[in-house]
Amino acid sequence: MTTENRPQRDMLQDPCWQAEDLGAPMPDSPHAASACLPLWQHNIDYEENVPEVVNRLQAAYPRFCLHPLIRSLCRKVFGDENRGLIFPSRRVALSALQYVRSRGVKSARLHELDHHGPTGVVCAEDFSVLREYWQHSGRILTSRAAELLLAGEPVSISETTARTTIRRRLADFSGCAEADVRLFPSGMAAVCTAWEITRRIDPDSPSLQFGFPYVDTLKIQQRFPPQKWNFLPAGDAADLDALKQILSRQKISAVFCESPANPLLTEPDLQTLRSLADEYGFLLIIDDTLSAVINRNLLDHADLLVTSLTKYFSGIGDVLAGSLRINPSGPHAARIREALDQDFEELLCDSDADVLESNSRDLQQRVTVINANAAVLAERLRQHPAVQQVFYPASATSSDSASPTGGGLMSIVLRDPERTTAPAFDRLAVCKGPNLGTNFTLCCPYTLLAHYSELDEVEQCGVSRWLLRISVGTEPLEQLWGRFERALHR
Repeated sequence: MTTENRPQRDMLQDPCWQAEDLGAPMPDSPHAASACLPLWQHNIDYEENVPEVVNRLQAAYPRFCLHPLIRSLCRKVFGDENRGLIFPSRRVALSALQYVRSRGVKSARLHELDHHGPTGVVCAEDFSVLREYWQHSGRILTSRAAELLLAGEPVSISETTARTTIRRRLADFSGCAEADVRLFPSGMAAVCTAWEITRRIDPDSPSLQFGFPYVDTLKIQQRFPPQKWNFLPAGDAADLDALKQILSRQKISAVFCESPANPLLTEPDLQTLRSLADEYGFLLIIDDTLSAVINRNLLDHADLLVTSLTKYFSGIGDVLAGSLRINPSGPHAARIREALDQDFEELLCDSDADVLESNSRDLQQRVTVINANAAVLAERLRQHPAVQQVFYPASATSSDSASPTGGGLMSIVLRDPERTTAPAFDRLAVCKGPNLGTNFTLCCPYTLLAHYSELDEVEQCGVSRWLLRISVGTEPLEQLWGRFERALHR
């Protein structure tokens, strides 16, 4: 029996939420993109790198923590899992090498493998800087690719039926041509490529992050040369005025935003942003991951639409992937295609594409159930006496969704949070760990995990350190609500 076909724990009926589940993969798969951190203290200990917690992890989000198969491959190639990393191609390895040298690490070097394609970078002097590139760029070697290399087999990347089907599905959802859809080994790899396109089209002007983003989208702008960026964290009407002031005195290359934005689920004024983009000539790059692919079609507002397919598109949480879609009617479409074609490289391996295609077949059905569950759960949480605030998007009109809703993600802050949050989180009988968009409900202390070293700063942006992010799944609604009621009962 292969690891892919062994019996697996049913996360819908038997979630990972108790202390004994610490480190368990979610889903129960060797390629899971999340591991259980069931208690509030476990999340703190994870951030503090406490061995008793970190050493229990059987999986983790692969950009942030090296997958066990990646660690095994690094030990085999470098003799040590903290001496170098294997990237999916020589071109990516060269890019990683350039990044670490720009960050002051001079001793890093390439390490050629016998296999065609994947290439290593040795960076023993300051391995953490190489890990930065792995995390921020998202151009990682996936666990399935590592599994093949450990077995002495090649990692194939070819024009399979699965790959074509994925591109066609995405094109159909957004109304663009299949040729305007590109696939990546993670959502952040798509964001990084979008950022590189802006640098090719306008290398001298800074970019701008509009609204509080997922952490690495901003880190790319801040840390990758030329490190020219602006940040308007609220993404509200006042920030639109601030954006206009910036545009009146300097040119910007691109505005990056999320719709809705993670973790407060705020909605930027895309119509005004599009008007400003047309007036001032910058690229508008929208991350629509939290729109769950089918709930809203935002391509008409964007020049480039980036999506993490790891989340709702896959729905299971056992494969990393991302996509970039070009707005064919956008004013910059021709230049974007030209910039993209200069060095685009297909990096999503065939084994991951096969799983992604299979997982995404029931996308419409899954997201419809998630939409309905989340809408009811958000309203009940708003009315619960233990809950101070619920962050959940307003209902949105969509021609693609039979049940237009705010989607499947929400964040909550409890009353008297310093006293109540940790016990309620510990009692909550749903899967607990990072990631979102899975068919099973997930909860995590988002701010702790994403911004542990900058909690004071992000609180000044309106994001509480006590915030709980909930990714609603497909469990029977009343069963799911019962789990939350029991956790919130005081």
